[in-house]
Amino acid sequence: MHDTSVFDPCPDWKQGCSAKKHMLEHLRPLYAKQFRCLGSACDDNCCRNWEVPIDKGAYERFQNNPSLRPRMQEYFSRTPEGEGTGRYALIKLTNSSRCPFLSEDRLCTLQQQYGSQYLGEVCATYPRNPHRIEGHLEQPLSLSCIEAARLVLLNPQLLPRFQSRKTAYQKFLLMPDRAVPQGSRKFRYFWEVREFSLILVQDRSYPLWERMFLLGMFCQRLGEILARGQCGLVPKLLHEHAEIAFSGKLRAEMDAIPIRASAQLQMVIEVALSYLRRTKRELCAINDRIGDLLQTIGYAPGCDFADCVDRYQEAFSRYYQPFIEQHPYLLENYLINHIFRVVFPFGQFPEKVFERPQREFLLLCLEFAVLKGLLIGAAGRYRESLTQDRVVKVVQTMAKSIEHDPTLGNVLNWRGLSDSGCIAALLKN
Repeated sequence: MHDTSVFDPCPDWKQGCSAKKHMLEHLRPLYAKQFRCLGSACDDNCCRNWEVPIDKGAYERFQNNPSLRPRMQEYFSRTPEGEGTGRYALIKLTNSSRCPFLSEDRLCTLQQQYGSQYLGEVCATYPRNPHRIEGHLEQPLSLSCIEAARLVLLNPQLLPRFQSRKTAYQKFLLMPDRAVPQGSRKFRYFWEVREFSLILVQDRSYPLWERMFLLGMFCQRLGEILARGQCGLVPKLLHEHAEIAFSGKLRAEMDAIPIRASAQLQMVIEVALSYLRRTKRELCAINDRIGDLLQTIGYAPGCDFADCVDRYQEAFSRYYQPFIEQHPYLLENYLINHIFRVVFPFGQFPEKVFERPQREFLLLCLEFAVLKGLLIGAAGRYRESLTQDRVVKVVQTMAKSIEHDPTLGNVLNWRGLSDSGCIAALLKN
């Protein structure tokens, strides 16, 4: 099984592993253990419409198999990334956009003939995203799998909820308000940062956009501290931002931030039409979701954009917001799983490329803003007929378009996205 080590274990993790594992259970995606593939009974298929990457080990197994060798030239192509990556080669899809090893009953013939251990890393683990953090194996789920999306999004209590806000923030409020000795471990406070992020996105005393805004403030400061190598300031940072969140001292300032629905909708449309529809046109479902949005707002070339904004806001207030308030866990669960899936806010491979926490937040912000826009479109289209299943489908379609595509980060400079006012524009309705 694919096993990416994300963080080097602390020197004594083996001695205290079982005890620490028990202590950290509420900070890990244990819900993922419940996932079971539906196989041919699934109403979607993960072997169609997108590329199938093959690692070097699997490629060599296939090449050394006399039965498969004749098909290698026809169905496999080497990639520029090459050795040392999970994309050593790609399986070419058929004219009907199917994996050539997919049977008529929508099962993998390679697995049927040779067993799951014969598959490439991606095929063997999907929709799981396995990685190790200080010796602990985690397998958060990709929501591009419809069954994984249902498992994650529809759970009213994906993680154990804290007893009270005071209990949740108490640990951080008791942290020192000054710098502490740094130690030698680069990610010494990883679990504390994760715990604070999870608490913040679940703090329903704030609207969801304000939780994300506060998380963005924290990530910006965390990135500045780590860039200067000042890990000893992380406890102080956690103390300060826990105090900000718990006390509500920024509520008035956030309430005063103007709603910039026009800028938000313009960004959503630009990403939807210029990026998703252009680069993901083979994924018909994303075109349907984009179509719902365009129909809801009455968008067409040469239309009055102000009228589109008015319809967008009406769909938000009349249909989207009441539905989300009735099912608050849907988007909370999306954020929780994202935190686990990408090892937020550090990125999945920090030992290779240390992603700044601010950039990881901006990616989250961009993805969430586009997802919310598509959901508002669906709400305007289906109105009182909007259901949780429809929301799951929108999330799954969006995830299928972006979760496995590293090029989304290329749009991060969209009109000064790093500016806090622009972030608020993307999040606040």
